[in-house]
Parts: sequence; C-alpha cells; structure tokens
Amino acid sequence: MHIVFATCSHQPFIAPDDQPLADALRGLGYQVEPEPWTDIDPNTHVAADPVVLRSTWDYHRVPTMFRAWLDAMADSGRLLLNPPEVARENVDKIYLRTLHAAGIAIPRTRWIEKPDEGSLAAVLREERWTQAVVKPRIGATAHGTFLIGEGAIPSDDDLAPARLSGALVQEFIPEIRDRGELSLVFAGGQFSHAVVKRGKTGDFRVQQDFGGVVAPAAPSAAVLAFAELVMTHVPSSCVYARVDIVESARGRLLMELELIEPELYFSVVPESVGRMARAIADRLG
Repeated sequence: MHIVFATCSHQPFIAPDDQPLADALRGLGYQVEPEPWTDIDPNTHVAADPVVLRSTWDYHRVPTMFRAWLDAMADSGRLLLNPPEVARENVDKIYLRTLHAAGIAIPRTRWIEKPDEGSLAAVLREERWTQAVVKPRIGATAHGTFLIGEGAIPSDDDLAPARLSGALVQEFIPEIRDRGELSLVFAGGQFSHAVVKRGKTGDFRVQQDFGGVVAPAAPSAAVLAFAELVMTHVPSSCVYARVDIVESARGRLLMELELIEPELYFSVVPESVGRMARAIADRLG
C-alpha cells in the first residue's frame, strides 16, 4: 500500500524529522510518498491512497483554503490522519478556551478580536500583568507571537497576523525560560515519548527556528497524568497527538494540544519511531 505524507508547497519533500517514520513504515511494507496538501485532490474514489498530515506548515497562512480542503477530504471519504474534523477544530487556538472550560489548566488568557496598541496596553493594566505573550489564534511556529510589557508593544505590522484571526493574550509564565516546555507525544492514544524544549538565552520562544534546543525527557508521574487528562479530550481516531506543558508556580499548564502537523521528535528519540509507525499501520488495518 502507498501512503501519502501531506507536506506544503515551499517544502514539498518529507521533513527530516519525519524521514525515520517514513523508513519505519517502509519496513512494515508501506510505500511512503510526500505531496503538498494543495496538490492532493480530495475528490478521488475511496480506494485512493491514505493521507497522513505531516508538514503542512503553511496552513495558518491560508486557513480558509485549508479548512475547505479538510471539508472536501471528509466529504470524499478518502482516509486522512489525523481525521479532517479533528484537524479542523485544531486550526484555531480557541480550542484552548473549550479545554479550559472542561477543567484543563492553561495560562491566564484574554481573547481579543482586533488587537492593537491600546487594547494590549489595556489588558496589561486590567490584569496587572508585568509581561504577557500575544499570539494569533491561527498560527504556527511562533509566527506573529510577541512578548509585551515593560514598554514593549508590537507594531501594527507585527500584529497583522493576530488581527486577521483574532488574538489570545496570555500572562507570561517565567518558568518557560527557567525550565523550558515539555512536549509529550502520544501514538495511537498511548504515551510514546517526551522531550524538553528550551529557548536560547533571553528568549521565551522554545522553537528550534529561533535557536531553541531539544533534548529527551522523562516526564514525572504528575506531568504524565496531566497529559493523559488532556488526551481524554482527543478522539480515539487520532494516530498522533503532542501535548505541550509548562510546569509553573500555579501547577502544570497546557500550552498547546497539537493535532495537525507537530514535530514529533523522532530524530531526538529514535526508539519512538516504531511505536508511531505501528499506530499508523493499525489504523490502516
């Protein structure tokens, strides 16, 4: 059987971190080919090759087009992993508000439709926050994300992505600089592996794109229990999930629940790749 790894037009090949997964699937008898999601025709017969969402790293720039493509994939019956309805709900970070209402702790957050200098200054003043992080509701890899406070407010140009989708403004969690962020990866609903991500000195962004470093981690029982609580809100049809957590003075906080195209750190924890390959193979039957 052939499997398509959905990529993006500006990086159409299999991402380096996904290559071990492609190799492991080949070892299980599957032929893996990359294809930008914009080139994948949903309107094919149901026997068409299954598609695994992997490096669709431009979806946040064209969210309306991406959602329409997900809807077309759902209507066509072509198998997409993670499923289109799951990916659609995960596009907009408003899902964090839903999880918070269900009892999952997140950083203290304000939601703003059209952020500008005045509205951000008002949030800092009303919440009595010294610093906060402003993010677009639809974004990836810290695109359009800024630390505000202590006289620092993004320019109108910087805030353009957040004005398009709306923004969330979160109280800055200092432990993210001191302890980093934990990412727990689940394969087929079961915990697989974890890493810790730390930003370069002085930076709150932990992504490798901004100089962050990643290392294997062994989560505590409490962190794992928190991640598993988050996973109770993830449909069993998902083959992968990444739960990003910060341990703060308030306790464990969910930063993101990644269900569309997260890096899964197979190159950092090589022994994990077999678990994910088997989870995909099991879903394909």
